[in-house]
Amino acid sequence: MQNEDQFTSLEQAEAFANMFQRGAERLRENDQALTDRYLKNMTLFAEVMPHIFESFQQYQPTKRHIYMEESGELNLYRDDVGVPLFSTTPRVQAEQKVARELKRPNKTLLNLERTENHPSRHVHYSNKMLDQIALQSEGLESQSAWPEFVGSTILFGVEFGYQLECLLAQRSIKHLYLYEEDLDLFYYSLFAIDWHNILDTYNRDGRTIHFFLGVSPEEFTEKYLRQLEENGYFMAPETYLYVSYTSPENDQAITYFKKQYARQVMGWGFFDDALIGIAQGLRSLPKTKVAHFQGRENLPKWLINTPVFILGNGPSLDQGIELVKDVRDQVLVVCCGSTINTLKKLGVTPDIHVDIERLKQTVDKFLFLDQDYLDKIWGLSVDVMHPGLFDCFKRSGMGLKPGEAITSLILNQARTHGDDKEYVQLNYCNPVVANLALSYVHLFGFNNVYFLGVDNGFKDKTSHHSVHSGYYKDGKESGFQTFEEAKLVEREGNFGGTIYATGMMDTSRVQLESLIRQLNQRRNFASFNLSDGAKIEGVTPLSLDDLLIMDPQVDHAKAIDILEATFFTEPPECLLNQSAEALISVEDFCKVSQQLQQGWDDTITTREQVCDLLWSHHRNIYFLKGSVHRHIYDLLIGSFTYSAFLIVQFIFKYEDEEEAVKRARHLFEPWCEFLQEMPSMLQQASEYVDQGNDHLITYYNG
Repeated sequence: MQNEDQFTSLEQAEAFANMFQRGAERLRENDQALTDRYLKNMTLFAEVMPHIFESFQQYQPTKRHIYMEESGELNLYRDDVGVPLFSTTPRVQAEQKVARELKRPNKTLLNLERTENHPSRHVHYSNKMLDQIALQSEGLESQSAWPEFVGSTILFGVEFGYQLECLLAQRSIKHLYLYEEDLDLFYYSLFAIDWHNILDTYNRDGRTIHFFLGVSPEEFTEKYLRQLEENGYFMAPETYLYVSYTSPENDQAITYFKKQYARQVMGWGFFDDALIGIAQGLRSLPKTKVAHFQGRENLPKWLINTPVFILGNGPSLDQGIELVKDVRDQVLVVCCGSTINTLKKLGVTPDIHVDIERLKQTVDKFLFLDQDYLDKIWGLSVDVMHPGLFDCFKRSGMGLKPGEAITSLILNQARTHGDDKEYVQLNYCNPVVANLALSYVHLFGFNNVYFLGVDNGFKDKTSHHSVHSGYYKDGKESGFQTFEEAKLVEREGNFGGTIYATGMMDTSRVQLESLIRQLNQRRNFASFNLSDGAKIEGVTPLSLDDLLIMDPQVDHAKAIDILEATFFTEPPECLLNQSAEALISVEDFCKVSQQLQQGWDDTITTREQVCDLLWSHHRNIYFLKGSVHRHIYDLLIGSFTYSAFLIVQFIFKYEDEEEAVKRARHLFEPWCEFLQEMPSMLQQASEYVDQGNDHLITYYNG
């Protein structure tokens, strides 16, 4: 809440100097009272948040021009901008700013729409909830200001705490996230406000307060995401954002938060998908090997320094395919998903093929390829993959996909039976195949990576994939997929300009950036984006004309032999020929399912009560994460998150709280119906191998 008044004359500057002198004198006169407040606050933090107490116990601020206004509030002259942090009446200024912000909410958003002709029961019940939303919203007026109770709020900037005090005096907030990059400001808040009242508010069940102090904008978002998982992703798209003051750090934090927003609201998963993953994973295990980690110390340097090309099926592949052919003997080629059909047409055989989408359609594209071609390629995927994929390759392997019920079952069963191998969970491997390719690059320890055709968007809706891909026939779209009606976002291009991306493409880019940040911490790692698509932060843009590969010829067969021997092992024997029904613990699932149907009765009349109920249900699921029933958490959490979000969105959307909450009960009912159906689905879990359809065979020009 920076004071905007500038000192434009010598007289004004002298007047301020005199005022500052008087303010410093007032500070000395009130030293004991300020010290007492500081000690009281520090004693409190020592009890409830000792990490904060320890951080500020010996803290010495660098901003020293602190003084007291006539009103008795503290102020700070900021040397960096040449003005005080506040006006001469900080609390009055805080009250005025809070009053303005409460009238014009700034909040996160997510719009879910009906999905037609989808076989999953999750989508069926989601559509029923959306139908109820359309019906129950009739006659209700939209909310225009902050409601009295708010489920979740992020405060960008704590300053001395004046705005925080004022905000909490006027609004009740369930989950409060406080970001303050400037530790000096938070330090002075220990003298300026009474933290007891604030922390007492959050020292009760169902309320949480989280401090992100002195961390970079990137680190704030990463830590916030981890906390969000614990509090429930269903609140992420219904979070109020409050910016206390303008600063480069706050601006960067907000920008990064927006860029990473897709990670909060996509990839939640859903029940049917998790069930398919279990059935298919158990069928696939006997057919392939499983990734495990024993270290990379024995890998030869020539292998980890070999250039690796990750080839996607974007329009940019056409521009660089001749270059790929020129350097083919010197590089390892990782092919992503449908790119394999394109490469076959263009006369290129990859070393490695990766696929991640679990549906049978993923396997159908191999019908267009001859077996001799596939036999030369190492097929890599994840444990949720359709078992047919592993029949297509002479040599194959799977890693474990984080957040999947089959992954939890594999790990738990292995440990229970004394298997101490470190099976690999491939972090950041979704939502699309390029993400999985980079996850395997991370596992294998490669140092030099080049992206081509990994466009994560397009410049023209009619040119969304390689012209040689199955998406086109005779220069026109084949009918397999079109983006003419797709909702698109604009993103910065790798070589400038604007790229248009779907939500899925944008999420893929965000996930690539997250893993690249980790990889860039390796001393010798380097990555280059040759694609004329979306910019991938952390990856160096490199034009095809500037690419120079001077590496020697690679022994491709030897490279694959070493990687397989180092990173893959036989599947856990205890899981072979096991039925899904025997592993899932249907009886325990039913107990949880019944708990999640309880609690919404006629006593639920407020938004706060709805949020408390949904949060308690989330906690019931979340606590399973650390138990032997982790797979039940994985089965439930996705569909619960979607359903809880739709309810939360509805109750906060309309002005009339009592009526909105009353009508929201009609949204809770389809979710309960789904919970009642789930056990019968689990009793047939082994049958949930995707049967597919003829869409790809009919329309894909493979």
